[in-house]
Amino acid sequence: MKKRLLTSLMTASLIAGLGAAHAAVMEGFPASGETQVSASNWTLPTFNQWAFRNVGIHPSVMVPRDGETVSIPYKMDQSLEQASFEYQGKKITLLEALEADHTDGYVVIKDGQIVYERYFGEFGPRDHHLWASSTKSLIGMAAGILVEQGKLDITKKIPSYIPELKDSAFSERTVRDVLNMITALDYSEDYVNMEPGATSTEYFRRLGFIPAYDLMALDPAKDDTPRGIQAFLPNIGQNPDLSPRHKFEYHSPNVDVIGWIIERQSGQPLQKFVADNIWGKLGTEHDAFFMTDIAYTPVATGGFNTTLRDFARLGLAMVNNGQYNGEQLFPEKWVKDTFTLSKEERQHVSNSQYKDTEHVTFDDKLTGYKNFWWIHDEEKGIATARGVFGQTLYVNQDKNVVVATFSSAPSASNAARDTYKLKLDITHQLAEQL
Repeated sequence: MKKRLLTSLMTASLIAGLGAAHAAVMEGFPASGETQVSASNWTLPTFNQWAFRNVGIHPSVMVPRDGETVSIPYKMDQSLEQASFEYQGKKITLLEALEADHTDGYVVIKDGQIVYERYFGEFGPRDHHLWASSTKSLIGMAAGILVEQGKLDITKKIPSYIPELKDSAFSERTVRDVLNMITALDYSEDYVNMEPGATSTEYFRRLGFIPAYDLMALDPAKDDTPRGIQAFLPNIGQNPDLSPRHKFEYHSPNVDVIGWIIERQSGQPLQKFVADNIWGKLGTEHDAFFMTDIAYTPVATGGFNTTLRDFARLGLAMVNNGQYNGEQLFPEKWVKDTFTLSKEERQHVSNSQYKDTEHVTFDDKLTGYKNFWWIHDEEKGIATARGVFGQTLYVNQDKNVVVATFSSAPSASNAARDTYKLKLDITHQLAEQL
């Protein structure tokens, strides 16, 4: 395992070097064909380094900020990046770990003060960046607001809110089942082996993860082929070989169901609900935006884009049980519920691939998955929001630490990438020592 880690580190460094030397992106006026970002290459290295901070290449809708900006004071300790940590018998500095996983930006906040902030390459403090699936955790908190308002009952079955799903895999699933991803969908979250015509491939085509030029060309007034995510969700069936509520399976369509419910129950487009109830109250520095599907529906499962410090502001609310800027932004009861796992909820993760020591995605620190958050320690209030290619929001209530990081790693799956595991482990060690 140590040898595999070091090999991964060297490979990551090699890729980074090759990227700098041979793979300029969007170079020239106009950019040459070889360097242009397109719908076909936007997630591939090194095109993703440009694409993840320019996701406006996809359809998008604005999420405007509001009110006065709440500044985050600085108490910088630049020496932190040279701090040495032990991982699998080796001494590695924070900076080495960040560079190995192709980090774009990294900010550490302790007791409400920024103690470390670093940007890499072309990415800077005013640049937007894709959250990817860290968006899921934001949607989980948005759902909690509806619960507090009495507009959402997590014990009810999905068709009571979205009748269109009565013949799908969600027909007998409760809102809680979906929030915890124990729905047993006939679906695969495989970002590499996408078989033509498979449910997951068709879903990713509508998501915008891979291009769907044929769908873009359809006129919805003349053709009822499902072009967007919501129209496609009724086509997702149940896995015939797996019982629901048996194990946690990371399946992105679950979040789109909750996003759809938020729209139906609030009577607002998702971007408007998030702007009114969350983004406009966080004292953010910049507007945000959602990447959308072809039908201009916000991609609830992974389409949010913000600057790095604004990403961290979600963590500042979570670390304080939902309170931020003198306001109870997220219901305290909902935040505490997120960090509290039942015996069954712990078992769902225990039954998953993430607790299989022989599986490449084994996670020794994961204890649960709830309300679209990865739970690491209930008593200390430690959890993460995670997105493919390295996007992570780390929250440690016990130490009052928030760490936000954006990345453009060469591979999508964080759970299967050694350099991500290294960075997450060192992030946790750093938080515990601050």
